[in-house]
Amino acid sequence: MSSHTIIVGGGIIGVTTAYYLARAGHRVTLLERNQLHEGASKGNAGIIALGHPPLGRPGLVWKTIKWMLDGGSPLYIPPRVDFGLFAWMWRFRSACTPAHFNHCMNILAQLGWETGECWDKLVADESLDCEYNTGGWLDVFLTREGMDHGLEDARLLNKHDYKTTTLSGDQLRAFQPAFLPEVVGAVHYTDSRFANPRRAVEQIADRAKKHGATLRFQTPVKSFVTSNGVCSGVTLETGEQLHADSVVLAAGVWSDALARQFGVRIPMQAGKGYHLNLTAPDPCPTVSCVLNETFVAVTPMDGGLRLAGTVELSGINHKIYRRRLEMLPEGARKYLHGIDQTIVKSEWCGLRPCTADGLPVIGWAPKLRNLFIAAGHAKYGFAYGPATARIAADHILSNGSAIDIRPFNADRF
Repeated sequence: MSSHTIIVGGGIIGVTTAYYLARAGHRVTLLERNQLHEGASKGNAGIIALGHPPLGRPGLVWKTIKWMLDGGSPLYIPPRVDFGLFAWMWRFRSACTPAHFNHCMNILAQLGWETGECWDKLVADESLDCEYNTGGWLDVFLTREGMDHGLEDARLLNKHDYKTTTLSGDQLRAFQPAFLPEVVGAVHYTDSRFANPRRAVEQIADRAKKHGATLRFQTPVKSFVTSNGVCSGVTLETGEQLHADSVVLAAGVWSDALARQFGVRIPMQAGKGYHLNLTAPDPCPTVSCVLNETFVAVTPMDGGLRLAGTVELSGINHKIYRRRLEMLPEGARKYLHGIDQTIVKSEWCGLRPCTADGLPVIGWAPKLRNLFIAAGHAKYGFAYGPATARIAADHILSNGSAIDIRPFNADRF
């Protein structure tokens, strides 16, 4: 009889880990607290930005202080007494140094190459119909100052062998007529990809089931079953116990509370993001873009256009702050034709699991054997989900992977 693994969390990391394990003949049970693709894996911009810099950057601390009380800023922190947030921000301050930033870049750049290979193979092997596009993404600039900063970012990724192409405003409009005359240029990150996140998660989950995985939704986990420092299963909120040879914790922002039950801390904040799905403007962009100065991501999706972005640290809740949604079309109309003629088809908010130091947690739990943690990817969980899942599956199947996961270990906290 094959070994059994329980996966806690049904986002992109959870379903892809289930897929890899089930395809290898492993017995798998995936448990998701909500329905499939209701979390951050559903609502993100769908940009698979390889080697993208971490959230914390040199100089960002002072900008964060300036933005804290401004509901229209890219990063909004509603004022409140929250000691967990204070501790996170102190760690975040320490991460916004040139030395730590370069440390993260070296690690994430390497993981980016693995990510691209995982996505390409997954889409090809399973014939995924998820609007997968290998045409890269555009960092688009409204000002010369913004473009100067953007070119610095491009040079940073060039050092890690990622390819970029610089486009003038006229070259950009020849490539993408959707952009207004005021736009001064763009950087095209040609190694990256994009996909429809809802379709991708649905179809990977479907392939996992076809390979034999059991997927249970609306099944929240209360705690882990442990004995003598070994994890042997989970207890559901209904009281039901499920036993397994190994457990993968991939529950996004809820991972920290579950991990603390056995003394492991994963200092995370819920980075709430928003999206609006619009009908397609005329003309409509045909590749994913980030509108640099307004921090709005734009992706053609489901026959329309998705506007996504902002980071709001307001705790674990799904309350929609209307001002945050309004920022998306406000930011987009400065760059794109026809935004005011579109119709809103749907709106959404979701919670990104943001660690304080800019790196996810990937590895075996330091205080509990047979529990593998895979969480904390901030804005890049959808992009790096398959690579993280591949790492988790490799460690469960053969206790190792090609990627050195020591920088991601939870004991760094």
